[in-house]
Amino acid sequence: MPEPTHTLIQITDLHIGPHGPREGGGIDTHPVVANALQVVEGSGLRPAALVLTGDLADHGSAQEYRRLRELVEPVAERIGAAVVHVAGNHDDRATLREHLLDDDSDDSSPLDHVVRFGDLRIVVLDSTVPGRAYGELRPGQLEWLRAELATPAPAGTVLALHHPPLPSPSPLTAAMELQNRAELAAAVIGSDVRIVLAGHTHVVSAGAIAGIPVWTGGAAPFLSDSLAPTGGARTLRMPTISRIDLFTDAVIATAVPLEGEQLAVAPAKAVAAETKRMLAQLPRR
Repeated sequence: MPEPTHTLIQITDLHIGPHGPREGGGIDTHPVVANALQVVEGSGLRPAALVLTGDLADHGSAQEYRRLRELVEPVAERIGAAVVHVAGNHDDRATLREHLLDDDSDDSSPLDHVVRFGDLRIVVLDSTVPGRAYGELRPGQLEWLRAELATPAPAGTVLALHHPPLPSPSPLTAAMELQNRAELAAAVIGSDVRIVLAGHTHVVSAGAIAGIPVWTGGAAPFLSDSLAPTGGARTLRMPTISRIDLFTDAVIATAVPLEGEQLAVAPAKAVAAETKRMLAQLPRR
């Protein structure tokens, strides 16, 4: 069976607070994210990167970013993964830049940047509008994106931003979506972008823009129920992260729920033996 050329772990909407439960949400996300990282490390998987797609902090404070860094970086170092930071509408650009990107320049421009893992490129776009919950990409950002994508990467590009370039089934996030997704589509059409990763909605969903798959990862602390009673809303304590596998000829995104009743567990040898047995029973062509 073919192995992926690159694997990424996406964790989104972490909402790390300065201490204790986040305001209004009743959830202390610090242990939730710690558990997510423990699950990743315990799996034995060695991803190329942990991609954190926005709302890293709940209030954008220095203390929150320091807590996040102390939580994530030791695990990333042990598993040999880089950490890719994407700004969300709860984040503060200058504070994120200083405490996560080690840039104390006091620059308030969008946090657009490129990270490379050998022949794979991750392009990070800052879709935030300071002081607003909706997202937007400035003409200069789209120009920069087109210029970067003009030279393809050997293994292609993953585009990461906070606001999905898609409609949302959630009335709340539909009211604060990415404003100019058509312009983004025009910038990436025909490029080497293989998948777009986003967050923001707290709803696991998939779609496409300009023929390119878009994956909106499930939020670390909780999910929003897209089948809540008409006119109502419902949140589910179902922390979820995503695994992104890139093959030479395909890409697959998988939602990984972190809580739930465990029905069965089997060691790797038993799984391999059972897989071999089941394959042997299949009719041959």
